[in-house]
Amino acid sequence: MKQRKTSQKIYLGKMPRVTEFIKENQINWWIIGVFLLIVYGIKVFNVSISHDTEAILIRPELFYDSWYTLGRFGLVFLKRILGTYILNPYVASFMMVVTMLLNSILWLYLFYWLRGGRQKKLTMWIFPAFFFTSMIMAEQSGFILQAYEVNVALLMIGMALLCLFQVFLGNGCKALYVLAVFCCVIAFSAYQSFVPLFTAGAAICFLMIYDRLNQEQRERVSYKFYLGLIGKLIMVFFLSFFLYQMVNKIVLGMMGMEISSYITDQIMWGTLPMEQCIYNIVRHVYLAMFGKKIFYNEINFLVYAGALIYLVIRIRKKESCYVLYVLAVLYCLGSPFFMSVLMGNEPTVRTQILLPFVVGFFLQYFVEKLWQSKERIVRYGGQIALVLVFFIIMNQSTLSARLYYTQYVQYEEDVQMTIKITDRIEKLGMGEIPDKPVVFIGSAAPQLNPSCIESGQLELIGRSYFEVSFYTFHSTKVMMDFLATQGYPYLLPTEEDIKYAEKAAQSMPIWPAEGSVALKDDVIVVRLR
Repeated sequence: MKQRKTSQKIYLGKMPRVTEFIKENQINWWIIGVFLLIVYGIKVFNVSISHDTEAILIRPELFYDSWYTLGRFGLVFLKRILGTYILNPYVASFMMVVTMLLNSILWLYLFYWLRGGRQKKLTMWIFPAFFFTSMIMAEQSGFILQAYEVNVALLMIGMALLCLFQVFLGNGCKALYVLAVFCCVIAFSAYQSFVPLFTAGAAICFLMIYDRLNQEQRERVSYKFYLGLIGKLIMVFFLSFFLYQMVNKIVLGMMGMEISSYITDQIMWGTLPMEQCIYNIVRHVYLAMFGKKIFYNEINFLVYAGALIYLVIRIRKKESCYVLYVLAVLYCLGSPFFMSVLMGNEPTVRTQILLPFVVGFFLQYFVEKLWQSKERIVRYGGQIALVLVFFIIMNQSTLSARLYYTQYVQYEEDVQMTIKITDRIEKLGMGEIPDKPVVFIGSAAPQLNPSCIESGQLELIGRSYFEVSFYTFHSTKVMMDFLATQGYPYLLPTEEDIKYAEKAAQSMPIWPAEGSVALKDDVIVVRLR
């Protein structure tokens, strides 16, 4: 006779001491630290800047205003309280790595507690090592002007989930609700990609709790309890998102600003034909699963396929409340592509941090499952899998480090390009900093070297300041801001100056030929292409 479900509550017990957890897992922190240094060491020990950083160094107030219009008031708030409002690239890079390590500790501590300490100590490094060394996270962290704060926001998402489950299933006081909501609001307002990451993180936590119980214990827990737990998480999520939207409107109202159309302009539904939007979504899934871009790891497909196969095995066992387990896994697997579905297009790489987050979790999850098997041969398979995963992450780390090496070489070449251009301008005979506006026409790609990643494979990190050009005013502003960081604050042109320069440049030779930098009436024209 099937045992009646009588328990309506899972009690997770007292949380383990953080100091003991850290001490007992020192090998994991060393492994994670080594991988972080492989990828991000060049950012810490070689000060260089990448795109957008030049603008925040030259005109920080205007740049922060743009964040407000993007709904990122939390990013400015974090810079205020962390003392990074005035950007120091070295401090930002160093603290980015520190918070990555803190995130590794917090998220693994959360999983360790929810699973009841059943993880294998030698496998716990997999999730954070894969996540933080991924090319997607490297692209995101390449924007050093926000990398530290984005990692603090990720830390707040982990803290929010820790607080919530401490209230729901531990002995935490109700005041932790307030802390959890506060953390979510700040994280959502720091970077909108944390909205789906919170929901996926909550689903992962549910999987941890479900796996914590053996079959007999699961039989005593009803759907009502699980649905109540999920309902509470959903309520906290919507409350946090609602408060984020309300605070954002209040902040914009107080500052006399309006929300920017930057994000909504990326939504292709209604702009492109429906068939094209569907094609874009399918194409994105294909590229991401099979690693058809350097930012996507080829292991993604194997992890997803393994998750679906394992899901079928769990379904056939017909465990108690297994439907909720199935839905949680499917939600986790689908969540990295929600933004693509919303936009009807492939999002920018740096916003797709949820993909390596989910893949990294399941990679660790399955290796642990193999190690915990009762079959000796399966346990041996888990040990082999651990070695393979190590080399997978090592390969990924070297590729991400290559991205930063490319950015370093590009930066050094841009500095040399600045010296050459400013020297040409000075030879026009108007002094080191002339009182005439400067207009850049066209663009110039960096030379790089064979060890760098080809420009065509890059998104933005690693591209030259003199290469990115959407239109004349945009390229001129970007290039002029970079020149200003090198001590050359030239005058920005007006619209009339730009129109005149575009016409005058038609009769000028292309850089670096003589005459490619010339004074045309009252405008200095630099024709790069």
